Amino acid sequence: MVEKEIDSLCSQYGLKPTNLSNLTLKVNSPDPDLENSFQEEGNSLYLPLYQELNATGSLPGENYSMAYIQLILDPEKVSSEYLADFFNNPLGMRIRKAWEARGFILRQEDHEDKGKRPESHEDPAPQSPALFSGKPRLSGLPPLLVGETAFESKDPIENICEATDVINSVFSGTNVSFLPGTLSFPEVDLESLMHSRLYLPDLQIQIEVLKVKGLTKELISQLNVFECRLSTYPKSITHIHKELELIKEAVKLANDSDYILELIRRGESKKLEFKSTLRMNLITGKPDWNIQHAVLKTIVAYLNTDGGLLLVGVSNNGEVLGIKNDGFPNEDRFLLHFKQLIKQHIGLNYAPMIEYALVPVGGKEVLEIDCKKSDEAVFLKTDKNEEEFYIRIGPSSERLTGSKLIEYVNRRYNGKSD
Repeated sequence: MVEKEIDSLCSQYGLKPTNLSNLTLKVNSPDPDLENSFQEEGNSLYLPLYQELNATGSLPGENYSMAYIQLILDPEKVSSEYLADFFNNPLGMRIRKAWEARGFILRQEDHEDKGKRPESHEDPAPQSPALFSGKPRLSGLPPLLVGETAFESKDPIENICEATDVINSVFSGTNVSFLPGTLSFPEVDLESLMHSRLYLPDLQIQIEVLKVKGLTKELISQLNVFECRLSTYPKSITHIHKELELIKEAVKLANDSDYILELIRRGESKKLEFKSTLRMNLITGKPDWNIQHAVLKTIVAYLNTDGGLLLVGVSNNGEVLGIKNDGFPNEDRFLLHFKQLIKQHIGLNYAPMIEYALVPVGGKEVLEIDCKKSDEAVFLKTDKNEEEFYIRIGPSSERLTGSKLIEYVNRRYNGKSD
C-alpha cells in the first residue's frame, strides 16, 4: 500500500520517486562521548530508529538522542525541516512502519522472536560504500564503518526497497535502556533503509510548503487572540466576519481536494468506490442507463449497509477524469440531473442521508457522494418500475432477492434472527 501511494503521488504531480541515498551526503551514528550524541551540522535530519519518536531537523533531546541517526542532507535537493515534517506525517509514518515490518529496523524483542541474524565483525567488501562518518564509540558494539564516503547515486528503483544481499547490523548487542520496554538498540539494515522509496517535491515547493505551514501556525495564534477579544465587540466585526468566511471557504476547498486525492491513492474498498461518469458510456460516447444504474445501485448499497463514499469522475485505476465527459453544459445542470436521479429512483425522503458536492481535484471537478447508513430498507426503482435491493459485500454492490432479501431485512431492520 505504501508503494502504491508513493507511485500515485509521483504520477499525479509529475515527479520521480527518490530515496534517502539520493538526498544524503553523509550519515553519522550517535556518539555517547558527545553532549547530544551528535556534532551539530547544517541541514541535518535526525531520523529516529523507533516509530514512537519524531524525526527532527534539530538536535534531539538528550534523553533520546541515542535512538537516532544523523543524515547530512544535500542542501540543493532537500530541506531537513521539510523532510522531518514528511516523516512525521501519516505517509511518512507508514514508510517508517514499513521499515520495521520489512526487517530494515529490528528491535531486540523482535530479534529474539525471529532468531538472531548471523553476526559478522569483518570489514565490508571493498566495493561497498562507507555508511557512516565520524567515530562512534558505543559500548559492546562491533567496529562501525568509518569514512568520508557517503552514498553513491543509484538508478531509480522499482520497489519500495532495493533487494540487497548485504545486511549491515549497525546497532546490535547493546544493553542500553532509553525507551520504556526497550532493552537495546535495534539492528539496522541501513543499505535497504536508505534505498526505500520516498515521495518528494522539488526544493522550491518544499520551501513554499514550510512557509505556508508557518503562516498557518501564525494565523491559528492570531485567531486564538481574536477569539478571546470578541467579547469586547470590536467595531470591525462585520468586516472581520466576511474575511473569516473567505478564509474558511479557501481552506475547506484545499482540504476537500487533498482529502479526495488521499482517498484515490488508497484505492477502492467496501466504503469507497470510483465511477468514471454519471451517465455517459465512454465507449459509445452516449448517455447510458446502465451507467446511471451502476451509480444508483452503489448509493443504495451504501444506505443498506454501513454507508460509504462514491466518487464520480474517477476511473477504476484512480485517474481523475472530472465530470466534463458527461456532456452537461454547466455544473448546475449536472447537479440537477443527479438530484433528479435520486428523486426518481431512490426517493427524496432518503436525500438527507445522501450528501454530495463538486470538489476541485487537479483542475477538474469530481462529484463526491457521501452516503449514511439507513435505518430502514432502501430500494432502487428501475425504469421498468421494478424494485431492486443492494448491499455492500467487500468492494462491490450485490443484489439480494427472495429468501436472502427477507432474511437480511428481518435481521437488520426488524431485529429478527430467523
